[in-house]
Amino acid sequence: MIGVDAAAGGRVAKLPFPPLIAFRSPYWSMILLLVLMLVAYLIVCSCHYGATYIGHDLGQRVVATLRRRIFDRLQRLSMSFHDSWRTGELMSRATQDVTLVQRFVGLQLAESVSAMATVVVGAATLLKFSWQLTLLGVIFGPVVSIVVRKAGVRMRRSVGALQGKVADLSARLQERLLSIRVVQSFAREDYEIEQFDRVNRDTVRAYMRVARVDAAQPAIVQFVSAVGLVSGLGIAGWLLLVGALAGSALLPFFYAAQRVGSQVTRLGRLHLNIQQGLAGAGRVFEILDREPDVRDEPGAVELPPVGGRIALRGVSFRYPTGEIVLRNMNVEIAPGEVVALAGPSGAGKTSLANLIPRFYDPGEGCVDIDGRDVRSVTLRSLRSQIGLVPQETMLFGGTIYDNIRYGRLEATREEVIASARAANAHDFIVELPDGYDTEVGERGVKLSGGQRQRIAIARALLKDPRILILDEATSSLDTESEALVQEALERLMKGRTTLVIAHRLSTIRNADRILVLSDGRIVEEGRHDELLALGGVYARLYEHQYRLLDVPSEGALE
Repeated sequence: MIGVDAAAGGRVAKLPFPPLIAFRSPYWSMILLLVLMLVAYLIVCSCHYGATYIGHDLGQRVVATLRRRIFDRLQRLSMSFHDSWRTGELMSRATQDVTLVQRFVGLQLAESVSAMATVVVGAATLLKFSWQLTLLGVIFGPVVSIVVRKAGVRMRRSVGALQGKVADLSARLQERLLSIRVVQSFAREDYEIEQFDRVNRDTVRAYMRVARVDAAQPAIVQFVSAVGLVSGLGIAGWLLLVGALAGSALLPFFYAAQRVGSQVTRLGRLHLNIQQGLAGAGRVFEILDREPDVRDEPGAVELPPVGGRIALRGVSFRYPTGEIVLRNMNVEIAPGEVVALAGPSGAGKTSLANLIPRFYDPGEGCVDIDGRDVRSVTLRSLRSQIGLVPQETMLFGGTIYDNIRYGRLEATREEVIASARAANAHDFIVELPDGYDTEVGERGVKLSGGQRQRIAIARALLKDPRILILDEATSSLDTESEALVQEALERLMKGRTTLVIAHRLSTIRNADRILVLSDGRIVEEGRHDELLALGGVYARLYEHQYRLLDVPSEGALE
């Protein structure tokens, strides 16, 4: 037993302890050192875990915020923006470009701080050993800095070009998948594969330009560092010969120099990664910095419940990249009146209708609802009182119930079913295996055209708007579906101010008034029989589409 003397009551006692933990034992020092090493490793590993976890958490928070902001911005940007951007391009920016930003924010910043701290501490250590050799490193520093900066500029430019190619690839893939029926009906699979391969090859070439920069920069930095190391060895040898450097300091100095050099190389690579993140951020903020062309004007007020009187006063309109499509248009529509727009393709029918809910603003003149300029009221209060049944019925992935309820989210199930009954949709819905809970598929592909139309009408009925816009809502249906849809439309139009764009003849014949457009102007106005008797543009359209083509009188008038 090894003991420790202890004074107690004036006499000396022997207190027994195990040999390995005796206070002055070499074993105690060894165990203490090992424990301290384990504690140090535990602290380092914990810090690494914490830094990595926090980096990922921060990155994901930034990603979630950016994606939410992009989606919010895309929802609010005007139709003119969406007309000029491909959906696949926007999807690429909201996903892949945001991911580049996430990598930059999540890990690269923390790693950069760590590497810079190591370089600073290492430089201070080198100064302690030899200021002459440290000065050599300072001389090579600007060379490394120039290489890193130039490579970073090229990387940012190359990544921007690569992301553009990736967006082109995404857009082509998205467009062709949406048009797969057209592709297969024309047996153009091989052609589309060839076109996709071309875009794919362009993307690979753009990626390899990024890869060249990514490979060249670290190699050049390492070579410059090697030149510095060899030069340092030569100078160190000379300093040893003249006695200006102690031999015992040589090994620690070059170990510290190697550590600093490795961190400089690491900083160079991190700089490239940061430039990739900045390239992605630039593309993301190109969307976020966009302002809607159509938005609430300063001082805009809520539009109270309207009666439905519409007036266009001296309205002229052109698309940003096109010619004038409406010229000095003056129209008055009374509350509850059904007005049909007819005319050849490109006459301006849809453009006129798009001005009422402010999808676009006119270049000249104004659009009034109940005597109020639509630009003086909030977009939400304006559009909440306008219903739209578009030419191409758009349903969302989900259930039939969800698609109808989209017209008024707070509606009860009974109100949804009542709207479906009024739209002649209830009978076919209840015959489906899951009834109102039937999944409609992407864009409603699991339903027929007539079924989709009736669900869209039910959605508009549930919204219960005072003003209604119908855009060729029955132009491609079979006779039975057309009859059901037409009956539903008559219920929908009852008591509402309705604008019908190039509708079927049965609707146009029953319209209170028909406006015939040509070259952006109203050239004729009246009821169906009056316009036929006039023998003008409308009569020629009728003759061309129904007489010469030998189509029954209920055929389509465009």
